[in-house]
Amino acid sequence: MSRVPRSMRAGLGGLVLALALAVGACGGSDPDQPSSPAASASADPQAAYPATDLGASDLIGHMAATGDLALLQSLRPTTADYQALFEPDFAERAQRAYEKQMWSSMPTTPKPWADPDQTEVRVWGAKTEDIRKWTTAVRQNFPGGYNKIKHYLKPGLTMYSIKVVRPGDDLGMAFNGLTHVNGHWAYFPKPWRVLDS
Repeated sequence: MSRVPRSMRAGLGGLVLALALAVGACGGSDPDQPSSPAASASADPQAAYPATDLGASDLIGHMAATGDLALLQSLRPTTADYQALFEPDFAERAQRAYEKQMWSSMPTTPKPWADPDQTEVRVWGAKTEDIRKWTTAVRQNFPGGYNKIKHYLKPGLTMYSIKVVRPGDDLGMAFNGLTHVNGHWAYFPKPWRVLDS
């Protein structure tokens, strides 16, 4: 686990309960294609976030502070991302569920994911092999729902469970399912909810 204090910008409002409740992409768009020519021509919004614990921390810290819409859009998994992370049957089911429940509409204005005084980012990364084994470290740092879908995860990737908290607090905003796959970050929050879809 790494703890990375971050200075959030003053005046940020709103508590975001979960990305799954608040975000999405333009309805009817193809997740394998850029949303517009302008989007494809713009700089890569993920360029500042390498495939490391610090990259994961900085990415979520930035989203917690700003709700950056371009970065949010870039986190939308492609078909290839679902296929790389999940076993085939679950991959198809997960893509249908996420597209319907989460990525069906994109917010039109940025909305921070955390309160202004939640300035500490705590990161736990786990290999999918360890999640499948449901190790002690995974049990301590990941939601119990992962135990329900652990056998659908393919080996060889790292998933992150992240909290954004007030310094000294244990409770705060929880984000899980951030994964670096196919050369970029993608977000698969609360994947066990796919089982209910």
